[in-house]
Amino acid sequence: MRYPHGIALHRDNIYVTDYWTHAVLHFKMKQQIRHVATFGRGRGSSDKQLNYPLGLTVSTDGDVFVADCDNHRIKILDPSLRFKRHVTHQSMKKPRDVKLTRDEMYVLCDDSPCVRVFSHAGEMTRSLVTRGDGMQVSNAQFFCLDAEQNLLISDIGAHNVKIFSKDGTCLDTVGQRGHGRGMLYQPRGVALTKDLNLVIVSNNKNFRLQIFSCK
Repeated sequence: MRYPHGIALHRDNIYVTDYWTHAVLHFKMKQQIRHVATFGRGRGSSDKQLNYPLGLTVSTDGDVFVADCDNHRIKILDPSLRFKRHVTHQSMKKPRDVKLTRDEMYVLCDDSPCVRVFSHAGEMTRSLVTRGDGMQVSNAQFFCLDAEQNLLISDIGAHNVKIFSKDGTCLDTVGQRGHGRGMLYQPRGVALTKDLNLVIVSNNKNFRLQIFSCK
């Protein structure tokens, strides 16, 4: 791997996007972690290629959904990283991250509104969260969903994590610009613990993980 970016887990499988080699790597976790497959044959736009992949997620049946950023689409692979299909839409500009619920696919794009919601079949149902200052998103990077489908979006422009309801209303912010305790500087990845009590943020320019309580 040259520049690992997104990571997703499913049972004993680990999937990682490599931004610079335009690939997705599949590892198995058992007694030890071993590499079992790679998807991607150099940078490109064919079914077997990626163009700067970023975030990814895994469905309940094990399919891998990859934000194929510079191809402006979501690429769907089976659990063994064989190509299945693409999801494309004229409004899907440079997708950075993707998350799934039982019925919907949320895509974070480099555009405004920056969140597009699709059915799993690829039909867009709505747009959420405009770009801007204050209670909007300045420069969205990655996101996660909680049990109520609230969105937690890392914002490197505002140096915080913003929390939006499923209708796009900003509910709260986490962190502020700085280098001290509870502060963030260009946050990237964001995740919730399984019990939904902690928000974990990869704090890029502070060279650490920052953990916040949801209580």
